[in-house]
Amino acid sequence: MINANQKEFVFNMSVFDFLHNEKHKFLPLKAKEIEAAEQRLGTKFPAELRQFYLEIGYGFANRNETTAFQRIIDPDSAVDLHLREDFYEHDPDLDMYDEREGFIFFEVVEGLYFEVRWGTEAASPVYFMDTRISDSLQAFFKQLDNNAHFYEKMLEE
Repeated sequence: MINANQKEFVFNMSVFDFLHNEKHKFLPLKAKEIEAAEQRLGTKFPAELRQFYLEIGYGFANRNETTAFQRIIDPDSAVDLHLREDFYEHDPDLDMYDEREGFIFFEVVEGLYFEVRWGTEAASPVYFMDTRISDSLQAFFKQLDNNAHFYEKMLEE
């Protein structure tokens, strides 16, 4: 049986600590930056994405292992993209994402994005269009940390 202190510890454990390595370049965020972006969006980010922003921030994965951007989009820009505002207002590359069910958070290369869907507290699945890339954001980043190209075969299908 888990007592209240253990629950707090489990809840506060770092879910994405494995990403703290030299392969990635991340910039930290303050909680108030995330909250301001969520206020603009009108809802909270998917749970795992919010946790990622709080623990890690945003930036670039596998910066020296691939020519793909692999950019984790900062919260403010992600909201601009979602609402088609500012830089993204007239971006024709976004037309194919108009019917999306999730929230775009990851830019593979220019005009090619992955979205995280609102799932449960424990898991927010990652998709490219209708192709499920990973069952959770944590699993997505574990796969990406182990192999910068893991999703490429899925995109070809």
